[in-house]
Amino acid sequence: MSFTPHGHHLIAGAWTSTEAQFASEPAHGPAHLFSVGTADLVAEACAAAEAAFVSYSRTSRADRARFLDAIADEIEARAEAITEIGTQETGLPAARLQGERGRTTGQLRLFASHIRAGDYLDRRIDPALPDRQPAPRPEIRLIQRPIGPVAVFGASN
Repeated sequence: MSFTPHGHHLIAGAWTSTEAQFASEPAHGPAHLFSVGTADLVAEACAAAEAAFVSYSRTSRADRARFLDAIADEIEARAEAITEIGTQETGLPAARLQGERGRTTGQLRLFASHIRAGDYLDRRIDPALPDRQPAPRPEIRLIQRPIGPVAVFGASN
């Protein structure tokens, strides 16, 4: 497989770029141009994530778990191509990227199992104490629920 990085951003299923670019030269190949991310692109990505959350929040836990498992399966099915692209974009050795891929697919499957089990909801029920003094305590229930997308910015993200 031959791949040349195009340096665009994927937002809401569409590739987009800006006029401003920067060059990145991995350790073992030619420099590639990448589109500079802007505040407007971040806002566009956030708006798209918020819009997707509305429909995604209506899906069942089983559907969400299947979704994460399907992502892991697709990553593994495209393992060779992903590794080649990654080495061209970063200059990292294939073995390092293969390890990262295994970690990623393992985490996706772990998250899927937590979704199936409902662990992320952290359900708690404190029973009522009608005889408690000086005043009775009603039953108290707690459940975590997602309220929207999360943005994470980190090294190599």
